[in-house]
Amino acid sequence: MSEKHLKAGDALPSFNGKLRLFAMRFCPYAERSVLVLNAKGLEYDLVFVNLDHKPEWLFNFSPKGTVPALEYEQGKAIFDSNIINVYLDEKYPDKPLQASDPLRRAQDKLIVENFAAAQSAYYTAAFNAQALQPSHIENYHKGLEGLQKELEVRGTKFLHGDEAGWVDLTIWPFLERFLALPLMGKAEFAIDQSKYALLTTYIEAMKNVPAVKLYCLAPETHAKFTESRAKGDPDYNMLDTSAVCCMRPRKKKE
Repeated sequence: MSEKHLKAGDALPSFNGKLRLFAMRFCPYAERSVLVLNAKGLEYDLVFVNLDHKPEWLFNFSPKGTVPALEYEQGKAIFDSNIINVYLDEKYPDKPLQASDPLRRAQDKLIVENFAAAQSAYYTAAFNAQALQPSHIENYHKGLEGLQKELEVRGTKFLHGDEAGWVDLTIWPFLERFLALPLMGKAEFAIDQSKYALLTTYIEAMKNVPAVKLYCLAPETHAKFTESRAKGDPDYNMLDTSAVCCMRPRKKKE
């Protein structure tokens, strides 16, 4: 599988009958869908695209030219990570990732919703530092405190339970990137173990989830890409094989 991000003028790779996800290697929203595909043990292909010089054919799968987009049959696709991930969990129910209880599913969605302000603060800190305000830092830490409180109340290893589920895989891509902020001089965004003991334990547990280990990148790698993007010249193809945990798709168990 190539790590190269295809751009305008590049040909669409041939379809070989597998699920196919159009993504960008450093996009947290695309990562959400990769993690769900991994966790479900599904066989799939990944096609990375350059979001600054989008291939013309990307719009056939995602009308707005956004990622992720999932080609579930040749020439047929759905887009948006939340829509894709719920579809995958319902289409392939062997290993459910959402809670069986409707109330718990609603509560999980509220966790994700309440975490959105922390995500927004991350984007400002990472890509628009001159606009950073004290309110961004406050919202960021409120988001972390909210996650820690949920872990305390639930009393489980993961938010989903004893194993990581939809809610964990939805939150994780941003936590993975949060760890890069101190490396970029944003010390006020550090996740201090003395303050966030339960959350840091959770983060370490998430790093060892098989679905995450297949795709995770080190904070140093995220910092390097983020700095290139903040300068207006994102280095989409910066990775070599040694920088990636693993990018091979997992095969669905028979």
